[in-house]
Amino acid sequence: MNEILPIILFSIIILFIEIYSETHLKNYGRFIERIVYLFSIKTLFNLFKFSVLFSTIYVLLNLDKSKFLSEIINDKIINIDTKNFAVYFVPSAVFSIIVIITNSKELFRQLEDYSIDNETLNKFFANIKYIFFRSISYLVTLFIFKYTIEYIIKINIKLNENNLFVFDWLNITSSNVDNYNKGVYFSLILTIIIFFLFNNSFIKKNSGDWEYREIKFDFIKYFFITIILSLGLFFGFFSIFNGFYNLVNSNLSTWITKENVLGILPIRISSLLIVIYLLSYIYKEVLNKDIISFLLIGILPIRTIKNYRGNINFEKHETLFFSQISFYIINIALAEFFIITGYKNIFLSILNFAILFILDDFKIINDYSQGLKKVLTSHFVRVWIFNLIMFSVALILLSEKGYYIILTTYLVFTFLLFRYYFMNFRFINLQNKI
Repeated sequence: MNEILPIILFSIIILFIEIYSETHLKNYGRFIERIVYLFSIKTLFNLFKFSVLFSTIYVLLNLDKSKFLSEIINDKIINIDTKNFAVYFVPSAVFSIIVIITNSKELFRQLEDYSIDNETLNKFFANIKYIFFRSISYLVTLFIFKYTIEYIIKINIKLNENNLFVFDWLNITSSNVDNYNKGVYFSLILTIIIFFLFNNSFIKKNSGDWEYREIKFDFIKYFFITIILSLGLFFGFFSIFNGFYNLVNSNLSTWITKENVLGILPIRISSLLIVIYLLSYIYKEVLNKDIISFLLIGILPIRTIKNYRGNINFEKHETLFFSQISFYIINIALAEFFIITGYKNIFLSILNFAILFILDDFKIINDYSQGLKKVLTSHFVRVWIFNLIMFSVALILLSEKGYYIILTTYLVFTFLLFRYYFMNFRFINLQNKI
């Protein structure tokens, strides 16, 4: 009984996540339709969202200090108890039986894919298909939860080994010793919250009452924008909290001198400015200047708000600004990543210089030319020379360190950003003089 009870408790949480996600996104219909929608982006994202929620609560509340809970997590979740594997399905089986008993007519209507003369046999096959679907759905949720909590615990252990905690940036020592890791944990938590808040709104915004199975391409665009936003916000938050820690740990003049010598202060300022630029774009072009409605949809259990409409369009000249600013964001993220890891290299100095030199210039050029509608050829060429410098240096840095996963991600993001850039190249009007 001592081995079975923890599995039952854990399985109830899994069942709750599974059923809430299914009900929320209306995964009903025929067997094949249910399976297809189970593996859709919307459903997988919803399952991952709740898995992250439970896993983060477990980590932040230090519930691993409880021997009972830590044993459940390690022995029954991260390492599945194969000896009692059938027990994992007990709550799901009980739920399935209750649904079959109370809603047999509706299940029969939805899951009867073919007609058999024997009505009893027809109902039997419909119920079998429903149980089979429930088993697949449960297993998908189980393994998403398992791997989510496993890796969140690993990240937490890794951060703690480096003396990084949620509020480490408030733990002032007045030792005059700078630290370029403090604030990482808190920045990560804030970024995750914003990431899920935005995508929760985007899922609902792209899930009409009658088209709940349809995954509109707009959601992919929103998802991409949120990733870029989260990347920028993480390093923007880090610049604030880590800068605060080092400033309070020393005096203002010493802090500015140290940050300038290391080339960190300008990068901090750039990361904050660029996030402001991106947020301005998102407020106008993505949220349609209606942030209240957007947040209400993201936070409250509602699907739509009257008169709140509008879909994002990447086929217009404002996309040029988004693509360029986003490219700067991934390069600033790279520069700050190397600062956090303590890596120093002449190519990193070149990357920092390129970002600092062109960022303000680009904003002035963009504003002056009304979004590149009429831009001097020399200004346009200058922006692209520095784009190529940043791109080349980033490839060299990542190759030298052997960060091939980050390198691949960098290339994918760069390709997507400039795909949209050149799709809208027709909006640029190059002129030799204005």
